[in-house]
Amino acid sequence: MPHFSIKDQLPSSHPQPSAHQDLNQWQLALRVFAAPSDTNLDGDIFGGWLLAQADIAAASIAVARAQGRVATVAIQAFQFQAPIRVGDLVDLYARIDGTGKTSMTIDVSAWARRASKPGATREVATGKLVFVALGDDGRTRRLPAWVEPTESA
Repeated sequence: MPHFSIKDQLPSSHPQPSAHQDLNQWQLALRVFAAPSDTNLDGDIFGGWLLAQADIAAASIAVARAQGRVATVAIQAFQFQAPIRVGDLVDLYARIDGTGKTSMTIDVSAWARRASKPGATREVATGKLVFVALGDDGRTRRLPAWVEPTESA
């Protein structure tokens, strides 16, 4: 039987953000199932779980823009609009709302595909998180220059 490893199918290095990637547009940043271990005492998904997922989703966009290490420094806003239930598939979309010299603000929108109602999808939360770019020494660093994508003819 031949040996197969998924490692053989992976690129040798992480893909780098390109000028063709518009991080100011909504990107699917994370997709995850809500599990029984993520519930609160009422049986709905614990809000802290969703906050953690939103932080991960936003960080994936922040890392691409910073082209390196980042840290969450603030959650400026987070609004829960509807409960998430066990078995729901949660899609988290993120985009850059703005950048400074060392920091960036990331918008996050969470949507649940209801396990109990096939085809039913609704927005369940929105948030705004702030990240700073970090150097290898763990200190704040400037964001690298970024080439905004252009439409090709």
